[in-house]
Parts: sequence; C-alpha cells; structure tokens
Amino acid sequence: MQMTETSASSRRATDWREIERTTLREVLMGAQDNLTNVLAVVLGVAVGAGRAELVALAGLAAGIAESISMAGVLYTSTRAERDLAQAGESVRPRLEPWQAGAVCFVAALIAGLVPLAPFAVLELGPALALALALSVSALFGLGSWTATVTGRKWREEGLRLVLIAGAAATAAAAIGALLRVD
Repeated sequence: MQMTETSASSRRATDWREIERTTLREVLMGAQDNLTNVLAVVLGVAVGAGRAELVALAGLAAGIAESISMAGVLYTSTRAERDLAQAGESVRPRLEPWQAGAVCFVAALIAGLVPLAPFAVLELGPALALALALSVSALFGLGSWTATVTGRKWREEGLRLVLIAGAAATAAAAIGALLRVD
C-alpha cells in the first residue's frame, strides 16, 4: 500500500514538473511584462500626478490591458511558429537571449511611440483620434506582415491583431470610465 501512495505522489510531482516546463515561457513572459509595465505606469503616474486614485486607475487599466495583450501576443506568435512548422519549412534557431531581448526592446520602443507621438504635437482630442488611427494601421500592418511570413491570409491576420488590441484597449477604457477621477 505504501508503494502505491509513493508512486502516485511521485507521478503527481512529475506531472507538475512537466506543467512547469511546458508553461515556463508563457508564465515568464506574461508575469515579467506585466510586472514591469504596471510598475512603470504606477511610478510614472505617482510622480507625474501625485494622486493615489490616478495611480490606481492607471495601474489597473494597464494591468488588464497588458494581460489581454500578452495573451494575444503569445497566441499569435505560437500560431505563426506552428504554421511554419506545418508548412514544412525549417524554423530558424531561436536568437541568443541577449539578441531576443534587444529585438524585443527595439520593437516595443518603436511600437510604444506610435500611439504616443500625436500627443507631442496635438491637443488631447485630435491627438487621441490620430493615435487610434496610427495604432490600428500599425497593428494591421504587423498582422499582415506576419501573414506573409507564415503563408496565411494577410487581411485575416491584420484584423486578428487589431481585434486583440481592441479588446485590451476596450478593457482599459472601461476601467477608466468605471473608475473615472476628475
């Protein structure tokens, strides 16, 4: 009887280790990204506005939007890798960690400037409209480019990225509307 309990316990531990191994990438990417971004938003708003309710609002909106966005990013990138493997193409080896970090940094920095740039030169209303238009266009373009790499339909992939980002943006806007501070 003791052997059976030990065997079952060992099997559960092995199953858990396998789950950890197969989900490490996703957990690390989501947790690291969201911890970093929400911390940055919270610190930035705290320093810039000095009001706790604004910090809470910005942090909550960013946290929810980032969670949805990262889920979409992992979905899209994993799908693209699967499509390349199914097409029989040899998938290039992954980058070295520092290269992957550098590429991700540059891509994130450039992408982050797209919705922010209009606010540097326009007033709030027009800047918001232009930021939305530029962001939707950039997302559609990124999705379309992904389709050219994976062999999928460019319109569908462009729309997919717009819809994922739209879900994140809608969630953040809803939090903002729900917890509005004036």
